[in-house]
Amino acid sequence: MFSNRSLALAAAFAGLLAALPALAHWKPQYANQPPEVQHWFQAQHNKRGQWCCDKSDGHAFFGTYSLNQDGSVTLHVSKDKTRTIPSYMVLEGPNPTGHAVWWYAEIGDYHRDYCFAPGSLT
Repeated sequence: MFSNRSLALAAAFAGLLAALPALAHWKPQYANQPPEVQHWFQAQHNKRGQWCCDKSDGHAFFGTYSLNQDGSVTLHVSKDKTRTIPSYMVLEGPNPTGHAVWWYAEIGDYHRDYCFAPGSLT
């Protein structure tokens, strides 16, 4: 049987381990950014109040994109491929990175968009 002290230590260790992955998600290009840029990444939500996946899925987007009349954004991801981000995922307000940021995740053939922050167009 475990003592109360052993259970408390195990719970504390598990809590510490649970916090470590959050620190490990910083991509190298963002890990050394000023605190205000890191805070900006951490604070982003889409218009439905959903997190933009905090920092782990933010990708710099240097490609061409178009702001559409309905508030959506069409990304030109390759010569013959576009992707439209719905208006509720398009962030408003200042973007301190100096470039567009596209939050998405890809696992195998599965792609999921979370948010898009326009760069110099806004």
